[in-house]
Amino acid sequence: MSESALREEIARLAPWHLEVELAHGLSTGLFREAEINAEQMKHPVSFIDPKANWLTQMSKIFPDGLAERTVLDCACNCGGYSFWALEAGGGGGLAFDVRERWIEQARFLQDNRTQPSASVRFEVCSLYDLPSLTEEEFDIAIFQGILYHLADPIGGLRIVADRTRELLIVNTAARNDLPDGMLAISNESVEEPMSGVDGVAWFPTGPNVIARMLASMGFQESRCMFWRRDLPAAPAGYQATSSLGRLEVLAARDRSTFEHFDRWRPDAALS
Repeated sequence: MSESALREEIARLAPWHLEVELAHGLSTGLFREAEINAEQMKHPVSFIDPKANWLTQMSKIFPDGLAERTVLDCACNCGGYSFWALEAGGGGGLAFDVRERWIEQARFLQDNRTQPSASVRFEVCSLYDLPSLTEEEFDIAIFQGILYHLADPIGGLRIVADRTRELLIVNTAARNDLPDGMLAISNESVEEPMSGVDGVAWFPTGPNVIARMLASMGFQESRCMFWRRDLPAAPAGYQATSSLGRLEVLAARDRSTFEHFDRWRPDAALS
């Protein structure tokens, strides 16, 4: 596609959630400069650029790169993390999302990025239907922004844990006003494009509850990458709560996975 055609397609597929580069100077962020119709912007979507931080994090765990490790990207949105995993030396894998609009974005990026992207398979799929989609196992699973959207978060996480050989990354919104160790229920809109489709949200109350869930699934080693408690109150589509934050837990089946990470962040280990 020509540059003008790419710009038009980026605008047509807007709004975007992740900044992903197609070619030098051309990225999904260009939609903010284009004329977007009211229907497209009816449900605003946060726009973020986490690539540099994520690649730094991966380099602290895998200093020699991902070395052809395969990746399962759950609730992949436009596929940004799958593309960045390839850039870090990953061996491709499977990325899925329950919302067709995000997979349409992902396939557009896959077809038009200058970076090789063909080794990732993108599918429209509910997490609960993943077992019928594939029996494959993956080295790394990215569970980014999906846990708190699930009606059955423990069962959903187990589906992914059972298909993950080495590292599982759980990034989730969290409740900050309750003791760490439980899941707190809330109502959730199914209309917002960044919400789930179950109409209910289960927020963990801290990293330890995530670590205990993962330990029961065979991931005995957990590290807390971050726990941010200073985020605004509930976003659009959620029942109001007194305090919402964000946390990320890294989990492995074997302590050796964190050999290099622990030298960088010795304070991150969870009991």
